[in-house]
Amino acid sequence: MVKLLSRYPEHSGRKIRMINYRRIVYAVIESVGLGFRVKPVQEAIRRVVSRYRISDPIVDRRVSGIVYSIYRYQGLLDKIVSDIAGFNPSSLPYNVRAALLVAAYVSQLDEKMSSSMKKTFKRYILRYLGEKIGDKAVREKIIGKTKLLFSNKWSPNSGEDRVLLKYRVSPELYRALARALRELGENLDDFLNSTMKIKYRVFRVNSLKAKPEAVYKFLKDSGYRVELGKYSRRAIRVYGSIGKEIIRFIETGILVPQDESSIVAVEILDPKPGSRIGDLCAAPGGKTTYLAEYTGLKSRIYSFEIYRDRARRLRLMLERTGTDKSVQVFVRDAREAPSILGNNSMDYVLLDPPCSSTGALARNPDVRWRYSVEDAEKLVVLQRELLDSAWKILRKDGKLLYTVCSVLPWEGEHIIKDFLEKHWDAMLISLNKPFKQSPILPGTMRAWPHIHGTIGFYYALLKKK
Repeated sequence: MVKLLSRYPEHSGRKIRMINYRRIVYAVIESVGLGFRVKPVQEAIRRVVSRYRISDPIVDRRVSGIVYSIYRYQGLLDKIVSDIAGFNPSSLPYNVRAALLVAAYVSQLDEKMSSSMKKTFKRYILRYLGEKIGDKAVREKIIGKTKLLFSNKWSPNSGEDRVLLKYRVSPELYRALARALRELGENLDDFLNSTMKIKYRVFRVNSLKAKPEAVYKFLKDSGYRVELGKYSRRAIRVYGSIGKEIIRFIETGILVPQDESSIVAVEILDPKPGSRIGDLCAAPGGKTTYLAEYTGLKSRIYSFEIYRDRARRLRLMLERTGTDKSVQVFVRDAREAPSILGNNSMDYVLLDPPCSSTGALARNPDVRWRYSVEDAEKLVVLQRELLDSAWKILRKDGKLLYTVCSVLPWEGEHIIKDFLEKHWDAMLISLNKPFKQSPILPGTMRAWPHIHGTIGFYYALLKKK
């Protein structure tokens, strides 16, 4: 194996470390390729970084940063490859497509990377393609086209191209967002600009293990730039990179990665100790663990997660946070909840169904490119069915919170309006803080990234008369 070695000072001292750039470039390519099949992208990066034995946190962050950027620009990069190289990237094998996207990003969009580093990436991208493509004629053709990405400059030549470049969203999603925000009376440009990057990371302090003020003081004394949450007293905002202290807190269940808009959902539902709580569509577990913590481990929570891998991550979070004894996990479709738990059996129900995730564009860059009208229509059908099931298991005088991290009203207000019209026993409990009332359905509420600095969230709190 030929190595290209470079030197740079280690982060916390004067020690000099040797870097194998072949390993870095290959890890970037394979993280992108695996990210097409494994969601979220963070999981794909973790697997590849582990396989390539990249333990240096600085190198890990460099790999992750490039991969995240490629997924933020994915649709634009596909267009660049198509225009310059003449390939439809989605028709290529995953690893070949990934290599071309990395080449397009490095050559066309990464303005911070030095020219010498770009040459290094080019060398190892071409070597990777040479190793992975067996057919000689195909190999030579793709390598030749890849070289064009480094020698030709792409520029937008249509309105759709300019949307891709400016907002990093697919034209189809752009049209859906324009329609949605017009209906909600919000500024599309302000919203999209607020989704371009993550300003800070948010964690919930697990009060079963620590006090928010103590964790805040420790992190501040350790050199982190931190703030206490604006909308929840359990939240802490962390600016900049995540160091070993925070990683240790996450691994021991003291900190739970969770946006404030998600934390607030449990506080809106306000479940009481001794209650029975139905938690539908529970993974990854932020709200599930907070339900248990919020009720002091004195409630019984029945959580549903249809996918086994996500259920495993849910159980791991329950164990980390010390909330596993309060929660029973069903690896089942939540639409089966009435037959499993029984009708009128829950005091509280929390329903956070699968959605378009359009409120979380900054944190889930792949969402920017995968929206389709057909998929959105299927999601709405599923959301309505899950809401019907959630209502069946709720007892009389019980409360149900419906919430989605979507800014599309057909996944929020429209569903609740139709539900209220069809269910005489459903009463809307008005919400007006800490976020903004919906103009479409007053009494329901929305959190906005461009107004509140959170993930975009919709909340509707219902009571069974």
